[in-house]
This record gives sequence, structure tokens and C-alpha cells, in this order.
Amino acid sequence: MPQKIAFGVFLTMGVVNLFAVQAGLTQGLGLHWLPALLLAVPVFYLRYVGSIAGILGAVVGWQMPLPLAVILFAWPALVYALMRGAAEAAAWRAARRTA
Repeated sequence: MPQKIAFGVFLTMGVVNLFAVQAGLTQGLGLHWLPALLLAVPVFYLRYVGSIAGILGAVVGWQMPLPLAVILFAWPALVYALMRGAAEAAAWRAARRTA
């Protein structure tokens, strides 16, 4: 069940990212929505480029505040960093206890 929820969350994030890139291209370059969508597909597919394009698209196309756009598109990386940091700290504490 958690895998299905994670899949749904990441699928939804991908669709939102695609539409944010499309909105940014529509507003920023003045493209019609269809060519902007076709151009957004390969852009959003690239891992970091797509995230940055999604952030810029949300800011330009949806007039979203920059901090909110960063949180919207970067929260998986932030959660991973926090989890990784917690795991490293736990390993370090365990190593200190045994030494």
C-alpha cells in the first residue's frame, strides 16, 4: 500500500511539474499551449533541469511566490536529505557507543 501511495504522489508531482513548465513557456515565451506542452515534455523529463524549469514555470506562469515553488518541487530532495542526515547521525551515535 505505501508503494501505491508513493507512486500516486510522484505521478501527481510529475503532472504538476509538466503543467508548470508548460505554463512558464506559455507565459514567458508567448507560445500557444500545445507547442508549449510538446516542448515541456522533454524539458520536464530531465531530472534537475525539469525541477528548475518547473519552479520557474510556477513563478512565471502561475505567479507563485518563489519560496513556495521551491518547496513544491524540491520537497522530495529535502525529505531525502533529512532522512539521510538522520540515518548518518544514528550510525555515528551507534559507532560512538560501541567504541
